Amino acid sequence: YDEAMDHFLRAKAVKPHDDFEIELYRRRVDSIIRLFSAEFLTSAAKYGDPSETPVFVLGMPRSGTTLTEQICSSHPDVHGAGELTKLRRIAAASGLTKTSEEPFGKNLRSMTIQQSRTFAEDYLANLRLYAPSAARIIDKMPHNFEAIGLIAILFPNARIIHCRRDAVDNCLSLLFSNLNKNHAYISDLTCLGLYYREYDRLMRHWHTVLPGRILENRYEDLVSSQEGQSRRLIDHLGLEWDDACLRFFDKAGSVRTLSRWQVRQPIYGSSIKRWKNYEGRIRPLIEALGDLAEL
Repeated sequence: YDEAMDHFLRAKAVKPHDDFEIELYRRRVDSIIRLFSAEFLTSAAKYGDPSETPVFVLGMPRSGTTLTEQICSSHPDVHGAGELTKLRRIAAASGLTKTSEEPFGKNLRSMTIQQSRTFAEDYLANLRLYAPSAARIIDKMPHNFEAIGLIAILFPNARIIHCRRDAVDNCLSLLFSNLNKNHAYISDLTCLGLYYREYDRLMRHWHTVLPGRILENRYEDLVSSQEGQSRRLIDHLGLEWDDACLRFFDKAGSVRTLSRWQVRQPIYGSSIKRWKNYEGRIRPLIEALGDLAEL
């Protein structure tokens, strides 16, 4: 394993991502937390659209989002639309992007009820293109974890499922993935661990200001108790149970993400604590994760 990691790290060094500025990202998370206070979210309680159609499956990439979508979309009343970019475009129009020249969230702060409904209707119209009659439609863009506050305002009845996995396993899987330049945080072990901590900090904020809105779904629990966790997911969607959800791998032909191979077979546990094989070579990652590393 040490030799394999040596070769891998050398290969990563040949074609590195651009440097990721973790301090800039930390300030971005600070801005999100400041904007989406409990008071601000309460003040927007009557905004958006009451539709129960949208389901947001989110979390760090490689945390089980594809598996979760496949289990849920095996239900006859659920459609998995994949990783959609529509919400990101709405976030940009609301002043929530890091490239905006306006003050962070300026348009969102001044948004009227009618404007919020226009945004919501625009998103729903896009969603319906994928499945006009489905009771639930899943958007599984992982980094929507940054936009949970916006989701809560636009869709007060939307289901939100947060996928979580052992932090070191998750980071190691990211390190081994051939992700594009939008994931520059994976190019350095220390940076990856610090980025994960910022993600965790933001998720703890969402749970504080939106109590009861987000279902936590751990990958390890899906592996150890597939039916129990699958039933929990379907119950969260407000639907009756269907045994087809236990055979999610029978309908995995449409998956386009890096997880397409894994979801074509039954759930397996070989990825749990995989990081132990490389422990001696990933100390910078473990140290950066700090208390989030479950040793």
